Amino acid sequence: MESFLSSFKSAVELLRRHGERGDQIRIVTHSDADGIAAGGALTLTAMRLGVPFKASCEKRFHEGLMEELASEEPPLVIFSDIGSGYLDMVEGRLPKSDVVVLDHHKPIKAEAEGVVHINPLLHDLDGSREVSAAGLAYLLAEMLDEGNRDLSVLGIIGALGDQQDKGERRSLLGLNTRIEASAKEAGLLETGVDLIFYGYETRPLAKAIAYTTTPFIPGLSGREDSCVAFLKEVGIELKRGGRWRALRDLSEEEKRRLFSSLSKHLVHEGCSSEMVHELIGTIYTIKGEERGTSMRDGREYASLLNACARMERPGLGLSLCLGDRGSALREAEETLDLYRRRIAEYLDLVREEGRIEELGNIYVLRGRDEVDDRLIGVVASILLSTGMLKSPKPIIAWASSDDGLIKVSARATEAMAREGIHLGAVMMEAAERFQGRGGGHDIAAGAYIPEELEASFIELVDKLIGEQRHGGGED
Repeated sequence: MESFLSSFKSAVELLRRHGERGDQIRIVTHSDADGIAAGGALTLTAMRLGVPFKASCEKRFHEGLMEELASEEPPLVIFSDIGSGYLDMVEGRLPKSDVVVLDHHKPIKAEAEGVVHINPLLHDLDGSREVSAAGLAYLLAEMLDEGNRDLSVLGIIGALGDQQDKGERRSLLGLNTRIEASAKEAGLLETGVDLIFYGYETRPLAKAIAYTTTPFIPGLSGREDSCVAFLKEVGIELKRGGRWRALRDLSEEEKRRLFSSLSKHLVHEGCSSEMVHELIGTIYTIKGEERGTSMRDGREYASLLNACARMERPGLGLSLCLGDRGSALREAEETLDLYRRRIAEYLDLVREEGRIEELGNIYVLRGRDEVDDRLIGVVASILLSTGMLKSPKPIIAWASSDDGLIKVSARATEAMAREGIHLGAVMMEAAERFQGRGGGHDIAAGAYIPEELEASFIELVDKLIGEQRHGGGED
C-alpha cells in the first residue's frame, strides 16, 4: 500500500509546478460513470488551482485523440480511467507535454518514457475491486491539498459506478474503505444497511423497483405497470396521505414482506440464489446533497453519470460532478429514464430464440446494428447476472460501432475470476492479433476490432478462455 501511495509523488509535484506557473491542464477521461467522476475531481482540482483547463470524455482511445493532443501542445495532460492499455500509443507522442496516466485497468506495460504512470495493479492491488479511477483522482487531489478532501465523495461515486461494492452486504473494499473513511471524517458520507433499489430517497415504490437493474429483476425491471401490480399483490400501500411512498417510508415489517415476495419472484424466474442477497446491501448517503433528491444516494448519483455516458451526454454528467443541480440534474434524470427504457427494449430483443450462441467456453451475443454499441456491455452484464445463461461461462457480446469496427464487451462472474479467468488479458491478446485494441478487468473487459474479423476473433477468445480455465492462461 505505501509503495502505491508513494507512486503519486511525481504526479503531485507536476500538478503543483504547473499550478504555480498558471499552465493549462488538459484532462482526458473515460466516458463511463467512474471516468466522469474522475474527470470531475480533476477538473475541480484545476479550478481550485486557478489555472486554465480543458476536459473531454472519450469512449475509447484512438489515433485521432493523440493527434489532437499533439496539436494542442498542453503543458500537462492527465489521462484518467484510460491509458494504461495504450502506453505504447502515448510514449514519445507528446514531447512538449508532461503526461500523467491514472488508471486501474490492466496495463500493456509498467513504464513508458515521459509518462508518470499510476496504476494499483503495478503494486499488487486489485484495480477491479479495491479502488476506482475516481478514487485515484481523489488521492492525487488530496495529496496536493488537504482542502480537496471533499472530493472523496466523487471517489465513492466512481467506485459505485464501477460496481466495486463487492464486499459483505455490497460494501466497498480495499483502498476504497480509506476514501470512505475520509468522507465520513469530513462529515460528507454516512452508511447503513437496507433494501437496495434505485430511488431509495425519492422514487415512488413502483418506480424504484422498475428502475433497479443491479440486480435486474425479470418481469419487473423496466416495467412500472408490472411493479404496481406486484406491490398491490404483496399488500403494500403505494400512497399514504395523498403522497407517493418511497422505500424510506416503509416500516420494517413491510420491508421484510417486500423482500420475501421479491425473493420468491426471482426464484420463480429462474434466477440464482445469489441474486436474492443482492437486494440487501450498504446504502451510501451523500450528506451534502438535499434530502429527497436523486443525488443523495450514492448509487443513484452513479446511475445518473452512467446514463449520461451511455447516452452520449458525458458533459452533462461532468456538470453534475461540478455542482450543477439545476437544469443539468433535470436533463440527467430525463436521460436516465430514456436509458432504462432502451435497456428494457434491448433485453426483450436479445432474449428471442437464437440470439445467443453457446460455444465450448463462452456465450456469444451478436447485437450487430440492432443494439447500440454504448449499451451492449450493460445488456451482457444483465444477462449474466440474472441467471438467464444456464452454464457458468463468460458472455462475449458485440455490436457495430463506427469506422467499420465492432465494440466487444466481455463479462464474467466473480466465481469465474476465482477459477483463473481474466477477460482483460484475453481481450488484450485477442484484439492485438486481429488489428484491434482491447483490455480491462478480470470480470469486465472490452475491445474494438474490424467487423470482418469477428468470427476468427470469437474463435480465439473461446480458445484463450478455455486455456485459462484449464490452467494454461494467466490469472
